Amino acid sequence: MELPERVRALLSAPANVAVHGSPGSGKSWISDRVIASLNGGRAHLVRVDLSTVRSGLELFAEIATLTSQNPRREVGTSPPPHTRAAWKAARLQIEQAGRHVILILDQFDRVLHFDDGQDFLLLFRELVHRPETLPCTALILSRRSLQSIEAKVTGISTLASVCYTEFLGSMSPDDVDSFAPSVDSVSATDAYECLKWSGGHPALVKYWLTIRPDRNPARAADLERSKLLLRVIDYLSEIDLVDAAAQFVLGPIIDDMLLEKQELELLGILSLRNEESTSDEVCLADQEVFRDALRSRTWSLDPWGILGHAEVRLRAIVEARMVEHYGGDWPALLTKKSPAIMRAWNEAIVKMERDQKMFARQAPWLSYTYPGDLWTIIQVEWEHFQQVFEKNDKVYWRSVLTGLSQYRAPLAHGRPEVLGEAQRAQCRIFANEVIQSVNRFEASARKLPHQDHRSLSLRAEVRD
Repeated sequence: MELPERVRALLSAPANVAVHGSPGSGKSWISDRVIASLNGGRAHLVRVDLSTVRSGLELFAEIATLTSQNPRREVGTSPPPHTRAAWKAARLQIEQAGRHVILILDQFDRVLHFDDGQDFLLLFRELVHRPETLPCTALILSRRSLQSIEAKVTGISTLASVCYTEFLGSMSPDDVDSFAPSVDSVSATDAYECLKWSGGHPALVKYWLTIRPDRNPARAADLERSKLLLRVIDYLSEIDLVDAAAQFVLGPIIDDMLLEKQELELLGILSLRNEESTSDEVCLADQEVFRDALRSRTWSLDPWGILGHAEVRLRAIVEARMVEHYGGDWPALLTKKSPAIMRAWNEAIVKMERDQKMFARQAPWLSYTYPGDLWTIIQVEWEHFQQVFEKNDKVYWRSVLTGLSQYRAPLAHGRPEVLGEAQRAQCRIFANEVIQSVNRFEASARKLPHQDHRSLSLRAEVRD
């Protein structure tokens, strides 16, 4: 069953469907095909491009208007006073429609910019999560996954749990002919050449079928391909998959990333290897242009994966907290408090001087520290880091950061094979916990625009 038909069947079941894909992957094409297959049926279709609305209130008001039996608004009618009122109006119109209402919401990523995004997501889930009770389902089209969108807005994800997810990946030879109906027919040879040039990306497939660079070679075609592949890499960066892509496409693979690998396969970045795979299968990883672009974009990424990312985030939060409480001269103060910090400082100075001599440049001193050095600072100044790592106590975080110290050397120096499967899994768990704690703290600070981190500290102390 091809994707448009599968989506139509799910929506009619009734169920909700979320379709994700990179720029130009065919999300609008999929929605057009689904609408065409549903037109003439018993369902009432409501399509809204979220790039045309500025808030959840506007979106619910638009849904109410388009669902109404009499969609013409009376002149002078005032808009709903708040998001919940607009939601109630939309719900009422759906109840009065007397038939199944299918919402088709394109560019759902726009929710990230809604001022009332949190209220909207909670109310929208209430609208679609029980289609047997309220006959309403949704087709959601977005670049990012619903889980990542919702988690950024509300901190948790519940909407994704009531949707079936589809990813738009590479096209197969059978898709090429149907994808470009303006072309009378595409031979098997031409389809193969098209997919070989495009990597199976729908936008490039359409471009090839229209321009036919095989018959009319032009530098402009190569430029268009490079531009789109760079947009795909930007997209991977937005959804936190560019590091995983670099490991799987360029190597070495030093992290255990089962889910990330599956997403990259479904998005057409990697080949989908299974018993149904064919020799004709294509993916973007096979494109030398894509590999060059990915190599250029990720040359400065830590080659040892998530542990490196955790270490960078840890250094940043240490710097931020210490500058906030002691000012820019905080290292001079802390080196007097602990011989271990003084030793880390002296070792960093030696490395800084070496870099200055060899490369005429040097990084900030914390860039020359390791997880063990950072833990020394954190434990000495625990009162200023307790709210960052509030999920567990000081003893627990000592085990986490000393564990990362143990794993760092073999990973950073290209010896991941010395670590067993359990150790690599433990390293990933520890690194994720560090990153999540820093993310959670920074997110809570951003939600208080008129309060600085010092006020957070005071609140934590009062709570304790």
